[in-house]
Amino acid sequence: MSVTEYERSTTHSRNPLAQLSHRARRKEAIRLIRCYLPDTGALLDFGCAGGELLRDVGRACPSARLYGLDPFSSPGEGYRHIRSPADCDGLVFDVIAAFEVLEHVSEAATADFFSLVRKRLAPRGVCIVSAPIMLGPVLLAKLAHARLAGGSALHYSARESLQAAFMLRSPLRLPPNRAGTLRHKGFDWRASRALIESQFNIAVETFTPLPWLWWGFNSQWFCLFYPKNAKHG
Repeated sequence: MSVTEYERSTTHSRNPLAQLSHRARRKEAIRLIRCYLPDTGALLDFGCAGGELLRDVGRACPSARLYGLDPFSSPGEGYRHIRSPADCDGLVFDVIAAFEVLEHVSEAATADFFSLVRKRLAPRGVCIVSAPIMLGPVLLAKLAHARLAGGSALHYSARESLQAAFMLRSPLRLPPNRAGTLRHKGFDWRASRALIESQFNIAVETFTPLPWLWWGFNSQWFCLFYPKNAKHG
């Protein structure tokens, strides 16, 4: 099995801590999908990149119908590739997932994603998102990794790093790059959570890779939610 460039920087990273974090994230994503995706249900991976997650879901749920939405990637094997939310017209999904996406998109794009969830989620369907934690002591480990591997974490000043790590105070966000993508600096998962809670019912929350510890010692936040008017028993 070939390893993609994305996997070389995440689940196959040479940094053992980064590898632990990303493998735990992938494992938790698969676990949640398996819990809530019916055997022949439909899954949409919003921001599917090269289809790495969908490849693993296909192994875990071989009868599921898989879709991947990403305007910047090429179609992969084992799933139907979608380039924009408009191409979802007529489709209904049992699970809509957006892993490591919210930190990269604008407020307008986030609103469009939530609109897609409300329109295209099955009556008893769920949405599952994950996002990086860029606050608390874990940030120091991420910044140390960034010094070796590069990344937007390099844009933190010493003062910003200390304030975010110990005072839980996020710095200002960087402007988007040429493709309109935001970087990790200044992302606050708590703001995303508050936005979700204002519009949806949150059913499950967890953190990885150490869910029994305070969130500031974890790398990712997971949130499972569904529309307020949905009938979940």
